[in-house]
Amino acid sequence: MIKTFTLIIILLMTMSVEAQFDSRYGSQYNRRQSMQPRQPRAAQQPRIPEIDVEKAVGLVFYNTEKVSKKIGVKKSSDAYGKVSSIFNSFNKELKQIKRINTFLFSEGKSKMESAQKESMKNRDFSALQKANKEVTESFKPIIKVIDDKEKKLDGVLKDILSEKQFKKWIKYRENLKKK
Repeated sequence: MIKTFTLIIILLMTMSVEAQFDSRYGSQYNRRQSMQPRQPRAAQQPRIPEIDVEKAVGLVFYNTEKVSKKIGVKKSSDAYGKVSSIFNSFNKELKQIKRINTFLFSEGKSKMESAQKESMKNRDFSALQKANKEVTESFKPIIKVIDDKEKKLDGVLKDILSEKQFKKWIKYRENLKKK
């Protein structure tokens, strides 16, 4: 009986001392964490931004339901069927452009990524600027075709939508382009 009582007292005292030690000096996790050497900001690798060629060119595929909701065209109206068919055909045309220029897009992306890596390694961004100019020049005809298709889309929508809905459409399109 005395042995068990003594054992319980020793056990409780040990737990009490360990709890005081942890609260005073931090838990074991915090001690390990503070022992790790911290790297200065300059030694850390900067995050390289992801290159989205389709976004750079201006390829934006429109979700018919989302667009109709944003511009205020109800599903029950006559204009909804027209608007949805217009956007479906527009998206098909853009997919065709994307399919035709897939090789050019992948080539431009790889060129920009290699220039980014090289400029990060050498800390000389002239190679990145040169690659950016080259890729921009190669994409100019595609950008022109996409802009023409969007102007045609705007003309068709202007005939179908009311002024208020058309203004909402322009605002929605500009917000998507900014993203």
